[in-house]
Amino acid sequence: MKIKKSYWQSYWQSQNDDLLDLDLDLDDMEYERDFHGDSLIPQLLFPRDEPRNFVQLPDQSGHFEVVPRALVRECRRNASSYEAAADMKFWFYARYSADDGKPIKLDFDELGLLASRYGFRPELATKILIHGWMGSSESEVMDPLAKAYLEQGDVNVVGVDWEEGADRIWYPTARYHAPAVADVVAAMIEELVGLGAHIAGLAGKRTRQKIGFIVGLDPAAPLFRLEKPLERLAAGDAQYVEVIHTNGKALWIFENIGKVDIYPNGGSNQPGCEFPDLACSHQRAVEYFRESLKVKNFANRCVNVNELGERCSLGRATLGGFETRGMRSKPRGVYYMNTAESRPFLKDVKRVVAPMVPHYH
Repeated sequence: MKIKKSYWQSYWQSQNDDLLDLDLDLDDMEYERDFHGDSLIPQLLFPRDEPRNFVQLPDQSGHFEVVPRALVRECRRNASSYEAAADMKFWFYARYSADDGKPIKLDFDELGLLASRYGFRPELATKILIHGWMGSSESEVMDPLAKAYLEQGDVNVVGVDWEEGADRIWYPTARYHAPAVADVVAAMIEELVGLGAHIAGLAGKRTRQKIGFIVGLDPAAPLFRLEKPLERLAAGDAQYVEVIHTNGKALWIFENIGKVDIYPNGGSNQPGCEFPDLACSHQRAVEYFRESLKVKNFANRCVNVNELGERCSLGRATLGGFETRGMRSKPRGVYYMNTAESRPFLKDVKRVVAPMVPHYH
């Protein structure tokens, strides 16, 4: 199985020059500009009052710290030589796998044997799960979500474990490893013919045949820019892209970047989570999507992200869901919904909403 690296290698090499003179709208370290002044990021005091040389980024506990920009640029340069395939592991789940239905752990070079040796069935739909920063095979987006899929239907599920590249301490390292990880995921998809959220999007850009759908679970914001869609999850990365926003305006993107963007409880803070515990609200995206595989929960379409709330009444659509065909039929737009404070989080919307009306851009 071959990994197409030429595009990303040349791209990152062209971007690895000193960024001091780069247009601020294209500088990854100016990501806070995309919040347009409406940010939950605390305003920290910069050393020697020199913000030009420092940037605020999350630490492993989810709090923000002041980081020298030179270190971020060094992470970006070092990432160009990262060999992701050597570090990554893949977990195959199926109702009738070669190991009596238990998940099977594979190296990259073993993926070509999935059908002949391990029970992968090409005629079935394939779900690919990718954890994010500080994630691993133990993440909620992996084993629990894979088992939730198998409870609802006979499908192939592949969990992408890039724990070694997802650096459990230093965020910029994981962020700039994402393109190399996406190259490997794209090669896997080409082999199977069937990413964190951004890795799924980057992989979608790299496949010859456009993949069916991507669900982005609260995509990361730091060091990703709205003005650079080639480097992040975007609406055109699959036939259908849905994004569930649960902790925007801080560590995760708030702006609508998919075909359908759903904002539970407004998309910033989730009920039952206390600010500034950002990880709690972020994790709810995984919880809501997992429950959506079993429960239909409707969200109401709004005019735009500036008018999210109970008054949205331009029609409705379900959050997530198991059936791919039903997901693709959702009208483009932004949606608002309420959830409960504790499990089960999803509940049916009882109030009457206006009939669905076409909406075009």
